[in-house]
Amino acid sequence: MPIACALALAVAGCGSQSSASDGVHRTEHGSSAVAAPASAERATPTGTPLYARLSSANAGGDTGRALTAVLGGATYPGATGIWVGCEGTASTAIYRLAGEFSTLTGALGLQPHTPEELQVRIEILVDGQSRFAQTLDRDDQPAALAIPLAGAASLTVSALATDGRCTPAGTPYGAIGAASLT
Repeated sequence: MPIACALALAVAGCGSQSSASDGVHRTEHGSSAVAAPASAERATPTGTPLYARLSSANAGGDTGRALTAVLGGATYPGATGIWVGCEGTASTAIYRLAGEFSTLTGALGLQPHTPEELQVRIEILVDGQSRFAQTLDRDDQPAALAIPLAGAASLTVSALATDGRCTPAGTPYGAIGAASLT
């Protein structure tokens, strides 16, 4: 085992997630044909991190970039951040895929610092076609993603506040934990 990985394993589990002690209760907002409650077993990174394929973004902050996120009480080092558009325009991040991947997997959710009343509509488009859309709040459990990508050139993640008020934040409200392209 390389020294860097051994050190990372001792500190953060070398890409694995660790559970926090506070529980989160699931509520239903919106619908999706490809979302299910995430679990530690289903959200383990196995391929190329999504953030490694960021092409462009229209938001400030860490949208589309690697960060450590807490989703549903689990910590995800190397998550992909999702900045939320709070002024009536969705924040978007575009990832170049170049037909190299078959699936995007991960755990999609909002972090604990998200304002309590804020609701966020997150949509994932593959080559311009919607493949996932759901409205989330901070008390929702993360949704497990398994989005088909076969032959796709690009993937777009957009996020828009649909209810409630945003407050200043140093990190994105949303994230995809263990976001992996395989």
